[in-house]
Order: sequence, then C-alpha cells, then structure tokens
Amino acid sequence: MEFYQWLVPIIALYYIYRIVGQFRNQKRLVSSTLVWIVFWVTCSVLAIIPDLVSDQIAKLLGFKSNVNAVIFVALGLLFVFMFYLTAIIEKMERQLSDTIRELALENQKLKQQLLDSKKISDEDSLRS
Repeated sequence: MEFYQWLVPIIALYYIYRIVGQFRNQKRLVSSTLVWIVFWVTCSVLAIIPDLVSDQIAKLLGFKSNVNAVIFVALGLLFVFMFYLTAIIEKMERQLSDTIRELALENQKLKQQLLDSKKISDEDSLRS
C-alpha cells in the first residue's frame, strides 16, 4: 500500500469532521454538507482502490485508458459545479440589486416625509 493511500483517507476524515461540525453550528447547508462529504468519500475510495474504480469508470464510459476516464469525469464535474456556482452567484446579485433598489426607494420616501413634516412644522411656527 502506497503512502497516499493512507494519507488521503486521513485528510478526508479530518475534513469530513470539520464539515459536520460546521453543519452542526449552522454554518453550512445540508446540500453543501452532503456534496463535500461525497467528494471526500470519493477521494478516499479513489485513493484506496484506484485501479478498480478507474477501470470501472473507463469501461462504463468506453475509454481505453482509465486515467483519461478519470480526468474526463473530473472535468465534467468541475463544469457542472461551475454552472451551479455561477447560477447561485447571479441569483444573489439579483437579490442584492433588488434589496438595494428597495432600500433606496424607502430612503427617498423617508426623506420626503421628513421634508414634509419640517414644512408643516415651519408653517405652524410661523402662525404662532
């Protein structure tokens, strides 16, 4: 057994422990917790039995080389994650723009109300 076959699962256990701790402290959502746990378990499995997993992936996808199959799957997953991340970022940007727009309109209304109340106050003081 190679050194990395011991090291990767130990690192994975450490990060899984941290991720679960963050979830318990409500710093992480269930979905991201599950994604990261699946990621670290997959890394551990690939480290412990690399040939078996990569050969199965190559056979399933029709690649001749197991290394090419693993690289292809990894790149595909990266593109999928990038798609979801950009979608989430765009959604957050829209929410932020809407919130700022609403705050600006509310601020303008409050300024107008303040000016109106000052005018009424000034008119009342002139009458007295």
